[in-house]
Amino acid sequence: MQSWNDIINIALLGTAKKQPDTGSLPGPLQAAAGTVLAAPETDREEQFLQLAALVFNYRQSGAMATAGGPSTMTVCPPETKTYCSATAIQALHHTLDSENIPLLTLWMELCTRHQQILPPEYLPRILENASRHKSLRNLAAACCGKRGEWLAQFNREWNFSVVADTTEEMWENGTTAQRLDALTRIRREQPADARALLQATWPQESAAVKAELLGALSTGIGMEDAPWLEALLNEKSKQVKEVALTLLKKIPGSSLHEQYRLILENSIRTDHKGKVTVTAAIPPDTEIFKTGIDKLSNNARVSDDEYILSQLVALVHPRMWEEHFSASFEEVADLFHQQKTLKPFVPSLVQAISWFADEKRALSLVQHSDTFHMTLLPLLPADQQDTYILQHFDAHSSLVMNYVGQLQQVWSEELAMKILRFCAKNPYTYSQRTMGDFITLIPASVKSALDEISAENENYQTYWKSISMHLVGLLQIKTFIQQSFTKNS
Repeated sequence: MQSWNDIINIALLGTAKKQPDTGSLPGPLQAAAGTVLAAPETDREEQFLQLAALVFNYRQSGAMATAGGPSTMTVCPPETKTYCSATAIQALHHTLDSENIPLLTLWMELCTRHQQILPPEYLPRILENASRHKSLRNLAAACCGKRGEWLAQFNREWNFSVVADTTEEMWENGTTAQRLDALTRIRREQPADARALLQATWPQESAAVKAELLGALSTGIGMEDAPWLEALLNEKSKQVKEVALTLLKKIPGSSLHEQYRLILENSIRTDHKGKVTVTAAIPPDTEIFKTGIDKLSNNARVSDDEYILSQLVALVHPRMWEEHFSASFEEVADLFHQQKTLKPFVPSLVQAISWFADEKRALSLVQHSDTFHMTLLPLLPADQQDTYILQHFDAHSSLVMNYVGQLQQVWSEELAMKILRFCAKNPYTYSQRTMGDFITLIPASVKSALDEISAENENYQTYWKSISMHLVGLLQIKTFIQQSFTKNS
C-alpha cells in the first residue's frame, strides 16, 4: 500500500521536510483527509498524526483480493520407472537419520543403478539435501524422477532436478552439471563425438559454461583435440583460455609440448663418457613464459634456471627421456636417481608421470624405487595400491591418511585394520567425522574385529570406544543399504 509507505517516509524525514500527498490516498479516504487538513485549529504535526491513524485503520480493514487469471500450472507427467522397495525406504530412513552424505550417496547410486525412483513423499528432503551438497545433485535428479523435475519449478534451489533417461537427453536438456557428466561419459567411449557435440553448441554457451564443459575433454585427450584447443587460445574469456592451455599441456606432441621438449633436449645432454650435463638453454624472449611457466624461483636454494627446467620436466611426457637417452624407462629412472645433475628433477619426473596419467611408468617407478610417491597411487592397479600403502604406511602414516579417503575401491581388511589402529592412537584427530568420511571404503568384515582395537593412551580409551561404536552403526547401515537393493534386484 503506497500511501502507508508515504506515511512512514514522512515520519522518518519530519513534516517540515515533506507534507502528506492526499492525491496518493485511496478514493474512500480522500474526503476524510480533506477534512483533517482543512481544520484551522490543528498544526501540521497533529494533522499528520490524524492522517496516519486514518491510513493505518484503513489498512487494517483489509483489501479486496486481486482477480487472478487462469492457472498456468502443468500436471506432472507420469513416471517411467518403478518405485524402490519398502526395504530400501527403510534403509533410506536409517541413512537420513545418520546424516552421513557418503552413505546417502551410496543409497542413491544403488537406486539409480537399479533404475528405481523415490516415492513422492521423500522428494523434498532429498532435494533439500542435494541443494546443500552439490555432489548429490545428479543422483538426486535421477532418483526423484519426473515428479522431482516438476517440483523443481516451484523452488529455484531445486532447479538442478532435470530428468534425462539417456545420455543424449542429459546433454541436450540437462543442467550444466548433468551436461558435463553426459559429455564425460560420451568422451570415454567416443572422444571425437563428444568434441563435435561441444563444438556444435559452443557459440550458444556462456563463458562460464564453456570453461566448465571444456574440462570434459581431459578424458581421452589426444592430438585430434589440439587444433581446436589452439584456436580457443584466441577466445575473449580468460577462463576459457586458461582451460584450453591446461588441456594443451596434457597432449604429447602438441606445439606447446614440443616447445618444452626442445628446450629440455638442448639443456640436458649426455657427454661421450655418459655423464649428464645440465646447462639451461632458455632464450630470454621465449614464448613459454606466456604459458604459465614462472621465470623466478621462490626458493633461495634453487636457481631460476633450475626452477624453469623443473617446471618443463613436469610438463613433458616421461617417454621423451627414453628417446632422448636411448634407454628404457627403468634406465631413465636410474639416471635421474643416480646422476647428481638430474637428482633435483626427480620430483618433476614424478609429477610428469602423474600429469600424463602414465600408469605403466608409474608402476615401473614404484617397483624400482624405495621412495614413497603418494601422487602415483591413483595410477597403480587396485591390488597394488593397497600393497604400496601398507609397505610405506608406518614411515608416512600422516601423509597416507590424507590420501586413503580418495581411493576408489573398498580397502582390503588388512589395510582397514592398519588405518583404524592408527586412528585409535589419534582419536581426537581422526574422530567420528573421519569414520563417516571413510565409511564407504571400510569393509563390513572389520566390524567383528573392532573389539581388538583399543587406544594405547588410557585417556583416549573412552573416546575411541564411542568412535568405534559409531563406526559399527554406520557399517550396519551400509550393509542394510546394499542388501535392500540386492534382495530386490
